[in-house]
Amino acid sequence: MYSNTYIGRGISRALLYVASLAAGAATAYATSPHASLGAGARVDAASAAPKARARPTAPTAPSVGATAAAAAAAPSVAPHLPEVAAVEPIPEPEAEAWDGLGAALRGGKIITGSTPHRLVLFTFDDGPDRRTTPLLLDRLDDEGIKAIFFLVGSRIAGTNSMERQQAAIAREIVRRGHLVGNHTIDHVQLPLLDDEAVRAELTGAETIFERVLGGRPWLFRPPFGAHSQRIDQHLASRGYTTVLWNLGSGDFQVRSAEEVFDTWLKVFERREREEGERGGIILLHDTYAWSVDAFQLIVTHLQQRNCELLREGQELYDIIDDPAPFFVPRDGESAEAEAPPAELDSRTLAARQQQLADLTERRCRSLASL
Repeated sequence: MYSNTYIGRGISRALLYVASLAAGAATAYATSPHASLGAGARVDAASAAPKARARPTAPTAPSVGATAAAAAAAPSVAPHLPEVAAVEPIPEPEAEAWDGLGAALRGGKIITGSTPHRLVLFTFDDGPDRRTTPLLLDRLDDEGIKAIFFLVGSRIAGTNSMERQQAAIAREIVRRGHLVGNHTIDHVQLPLLDDEAVRAELTGAETIFERVLGGRPWLFRPPFGAHSQRIDQHLASRGYTTVLWNLGSGDFQVRSAEEVFDTWLKVFERREREEGERGGIILLHDTYAWSVDAFQLIVTHLQQRNCELLREGQELYDIIDDPAPFFVPRDGESAEAEAPPAELDSRTLAARQQQLADLTERRCRSLASL
């Protein structure tokens, strides 16, 4: 459940954004070798949370939205673990100011992204990439939106100039108030690895994160969304909360932002029509320039829809900062237990919707006057 602090977070940035306007200013992974349009694929195989720290305000953060919430296991040779060069950790004051590693969300049930509410959370996989991630960070700042970045350890290991640049970008992700999650070292399908290799992918990545960011993440997304009972047990034993998704974009299959947006919108509308899911967790990849551009198209669509929904007196789309509304502690349940659809209690929902309605009314009025 959200605290009052969480309910109001980001609203002041949003009002600044409106003022500037007034002034004239994918479960498809199971069938694909690359990515999914829905929740991650479970692959059958044989075989107490610290208090969250305050999130820093982005350096240039006018705002957009209110924020509240494989085959059976086969033996495999352990992956090559890159030699991790000494990389300057994130400065201690920043680490103390914001827990970008998700310690308050550890040990939870598997998050699928399902929700009957119009809650939307952006997540980005496979980075960081020095060519595209910095621009995405700026656009997130411009919109006042926070996201989760599931990083591949080998990209920030620090063994060459490119990796050192990307390690600096990983620190910048945390500095700007986003969450970071583990996406393994080598982006491999974990159910295809034996136990030793699975442990190597997890602990090896943790070692890299500790050197680069000063600590290990507690959120995890399995590459390709592929997991199994055995993999879930490995993840639970290390305290991870697995974060899947229900709103894929197919961005790995196309080469334009418009195609990414069109695919996302079809999935988005189908989820609501067929499963009653009016929001959820969006999967994009910050390694593609067209995905960075598609992010802006998705945000604009949600803003425009909110103008219509406000006139109709319906629940508005609420772009949230983190997966807190989806999080449910495991509390001794099985490692493969899934969290129920994200719900907000009536008081929290009413408070957030009122704030969002005020913001949306001002934004829509400002846009109409341009």
